[in-house]
Amino acid sequence: MTAVEGHRTDADADGTNPLWLVAGPLTVLLADGDLRCIRFGKREVVRRIYGAVRDRNWVTVPGTISDLHLSQSKSAFRLRYTREHVRDEIHFVWQADITGEADGTIRFTFDGEAKSTFLRNRIGLCVLHPIRECAGARCRTLHADGSTNERVFPELVAIEQPIAGFTDLAGLAHEVVPGLWLETAFEGDLFETEDQRNWIDASYKIYSTPLRLPFPAEIPAGTRIRQSVALRLRNVGHGVQTAVPVRDPAQPIRVRLSGAEPCRLPEIGLGMASHGGLLGDAEAQRLSRLGLSHLRADLRLGDANWSERLRAAARDGMELGTALELALHLPRTGPGELAAVARELRRLKVDLTRALVFRDGQRSTLPADLESDEPVHVP
Repeated sequence: MTAVEGHRTDADADGTNPLWLVAGPLTVLLADGDLRCIRFGKREVVRRIYGAVRDRNWVTVPGTISDLHLSQSKSAFRLRYTREHVRDEIHFVWQADITGEADGTIRFTFDGEAKSTFLRNRIGLCVLHPIRECAGARCRTLHADGSTNERVFPELVAIEQPIAGFTDLAGLAHEVVPGLWLETAFEGDLFETEDQRNWIDASYKIYSTPLRLPFPAEIPAGTRIRQSVALRLRNVGHGVQTAVPVRDPAQPIRVRLSGAEPCRLPEIGLGMASHGGLLGDAEAQRLSRLGLSHLRADLRLGDANWSERLRAAARDGMELGTALELALHLPRTGPGELAAVARELRRLKVDLTRALVFRDGQRSTLPADLESDEPVHVP
């Protein structure tokens, strides 16, 4: 770490409480060991950098932080800690070494070892770029074969995964303001990018281990995985200033709205209570004051008791004076009970605002299910 004035060490920091750090013209929020909200002035340039362990089913295995050491000054910092992930057959431990320099360079190093043999879909670093600031922005991709390409981040949602042209990455740079670029360099694996708006997340996600490779893959005990991500500002002669003060996250936010044209608010509804019980009179009276548009009920049509849940939803909807929104979860195979649902809706005289059709085991609705010969129609 570059020697700086006013150096101090936070030996008691545990990495769980949010803390603002500074790397020259960049400000960084440290939260639970991750780097978040990396900003140039008030502009967010990177949403998050973090290490993840994903099991054979794409479940993220949580980790516990220990041995955290943080040194910081007014313009630089260094952070080190150990993170251990243990669940079922998975036991993986890695060390983080994170530095932020006064020239605006940030490096996150991930150095880990498998303590057991297990199957994984992905292990390593991920970088999130914010949608609002990056959608449609100019960027350059650097590929493992040494080639570079001028591109733009997709403005509309890119449904392909990974995003075309954002594969086999060794680096990616994007324009922060005219004349100023943030370069992101990757080491230790091949990286690629997906548009997380497909999963209602406002970011582009850069992750390691291309999806074209077979998964899950076995990680024998003793396997070491080392990766790093480095951020660097380029063309710093174009008016780069030192980091501006940022809001203390412990202070309340005051928002003032003025001059806005009136607009229609989206419909707001509630889901059925998770405890499975019916609403009481006092609960229904209070909730009815919210002017809700609908009550959502999830019906798993492979379960024998779906009709009981539908009747409970109809009763609660009547108490609230709202229509129903039904999420119909079809079993993995077979047509399900759509015709039976329609008959039950007619019998209950339910006001249905919409029906959503899902298939267990599928990431999105299948065209064949939308074109089913058993539509849910209530005259």
